[in-house]
Amino acid sequence: MKPNIFFLVIDALRADKFYGQNKTSITPNIDSLLQKGVYFEQAISSADATILSWTAMFTGKYPFKTGIFTSRFNKLNENTVTYFDIFKKDGYHFYAYLPIMSEALSIFPRFENIDSYYTLTPRFFEGLGEKIIKKLKSNQMRQPWFFYVHPYNLHFPIIVPTGFNDKKYGESDYEKTLSAVDVWIGKIFEHIDVDNTLLVISADHGSYIQSMSVGNKQINFEVNGRTQAVIAKLASKTPKFLEPLKKRAFFSLENIRKNSKLKKIENLELKPHQKRAILAGRFNIEHVLFDELIRIPLLFIGYEIKNKKIISQQVRSVDILPTIADIADISHETDIDGTSLKPLIDGEQMDELPAYMESSPMIQVKSNDVVGLRTSHYKYFRDKHDPTKRIHLYDLINDPYEDNNIADTHKHVVKEMETTLQTILQNNSVNVDTNVTDSVCIEDELKKLGYV
Repeated sequence: MKPNIFFLVIDALRADKFYGQNKTSITPNIDSLLQKGVYFEQAISSADATILSWTAMFTGKYPFKTGIFTSRFNKLNENTVTYFDIFKKDGYHFYAYLPIMSEALSIFPRFENIDSYYTLTPRFFEGLGEKIIKKLKSNQMRQPWFFYVHPYNLHFPIIVPTGFNDKKYGESDYEKTLSAVDVWIGKIFEHIDVDNTLLVISADHGSYIQSMSVGNKQINFEVNGRTQAVIAKLASKTPKFLEPLKKRAFFSLENIRKNSKLKKIENLELKPHQKRAILAGRFNIEHVLFDELIRIPLLFIGYEIKNKKIISQQVRSVDILPTIADIADISHETDIDGTSLKPLIDGEQMDELPAYMESSPMIQVKSNDVVGLRTSHYKYFRDKHDPTKRIHLYDLINDPYEDNNIADTHKHVVKEMETTLQTILQNNSVNVDTNVTDSVCIEDELKKLGYV
């Protein structure tokens, strides 16, 4: 009998807030799960936003090989095999709770629960948690099942649940909300048979947190999530002919906010990583690939996971589904960029592979996107279209917060990383047939979620 699979991907959950010394949230349930499973503390997403991250995760391929984006967002190329296709051949039944915009991408299968798609953003405390528990308790899911849940609790705008808006739950709204998420994780996992179910917890990407302690001073530029949610809801009803005006107003306000922040922090001694977090706008045109945005948690628990283990070797989001398939003893796609991590879980040695990364483009304005590579030692990214522009190189061993760009003094490393990057980028054989109608549909759904 194949195991059931419960795959929880928490939108915008950073690795350093899930495990380690940099968290101030209260997470007894997550901490307990860490004592029972295998945790990869250096997992890297292929992208800094949801759609491209989903694409890489569920195909095991880098996004640019799947046709998901050309000059606009597209449906997945019809010839691209997803892991849902593979699991279906082994008799799996699919259930999910995720935002409705995912339905337009052709990444996901037809789920068997009719309430699988949320019209806006699914949050545990707004009914999602109770729906999951009800589904697990119903005994109506056909086995073996694959249950995918994608909550938006930590996605902007963050709404701190009632009872958690206290500093004892975390220094920021982000971490207070993570404390609340932990409560729901505990409630949900009480209803899962860990002997027959593989539990996987991860994220699609990370996020900047605009609240921090600097010396004895607390800096907080987080917005009021409840107010912002109301504004976003009203903005989604803007008539199409007013969209250009709305866009100009948005970026005008973003500039005003940034200048206001600069004035408030001008006398503070902030390190580069602190300053970029504080000054991060809702949507910056100048894209980057710092670890705050692409380093994600990755935890395996339950079926066939025998011992607690923390693995520090770098792994990638394209490796997650190949690993799940391997643990479940399912023959899977070989023409992929990902690889199974089961040997590492079993205590064997594996070569560390470089992690390819790319930034996700904006949908209403042209953004300056980047591509790059990450190893355990170096982070490299540069302009997506011109390898001579906006070159970044960081020594992650000696500069883990990526404060010092050493591209000018380590040109030999830049050359090596660029050579490897070119090899990856040249391996692209996808023919894309862009459907404008599909692109408009996808982008309209993204706008409803507040994307620019």
